[in-house]
Amino acid sequence: MNIGDFLGKFSIIPKNLKLYEEALTHNSYANEKRAGFTYQRLEFLGDAILQMYVSLYFFNEFPNEKEGVLTKYRSNSVREETLAAISKEIKIGSIIRLGIGEINSKGYEKSSILADVFESFTAAIYLDQGHEILQKWLNQTMLKYISEPGFMDKNVDFKSELQELLQAENRHDLVYKVIDSNHTTHNRTRYQVALFLEGFQYGIGEGFSKQEAEQMSAKDCLQKLKK
Repeated sequence: MNIGDFLGKFSIIPKNLKLYEEALTHNSYANEKRAGFTYQRLEFLGDAILQMYVSLYFFNEFPNEKEGVLTKYRSNSVREETLAAISKEIKIGSIIRLGIGEINSKGYEKSSILADVFESFTAAIYLDQGHEILQKWLNQTMLKYISEPGFMDKNVDFKSELQELLQAENRHDLVYKVIDSNHTTHNRTRYQVALFLEGFQYGIGEGFSKQEAEQMSAKDCLQKLKK
């Protein structure tokens, strides 16, 4: 797949193809080919652009959430693991320009490189196409990914958030207790955990590990305490 084909998947017609070439050029390729540029400057810009657009998304989607929660949502959305996962999903690794050494070490699968390139490519789209097309690109990639059911639950530490809330209220008697476990048809164990606060059950949650079930019970408790 070439750059034009990749852009075509998102209905983007490039005006300045060199911007995209720069956005895809790893320093290993630049050193071997003496390209004179790498994706690092565009990566710098793309990082700021993603911070802005993701902030706007959460600001509009969660009008009742406090600044601290929105900050956690944004942080989880723009971290390396998330950007790399999105890059793998859209197969941007197939068009990254790498040196021989990086190709041999499968640099096109490395999370750090994939995350960097998603940022640099986003910047290239912004500079080449402007706000409207950039918004469509993000809707088809990043915002689609982070709006999937369960994404926030997987990436937000509800237990820490609950602990901070209880400490602020000087409440400390918090206990997580496994109240049930059973095997699914795929031979996985599903746990059910109840959360007790000051002797009373305040939350309940399920998951395929005790940690996941505890997180879900903490989420349940937080929702009740915030009402």
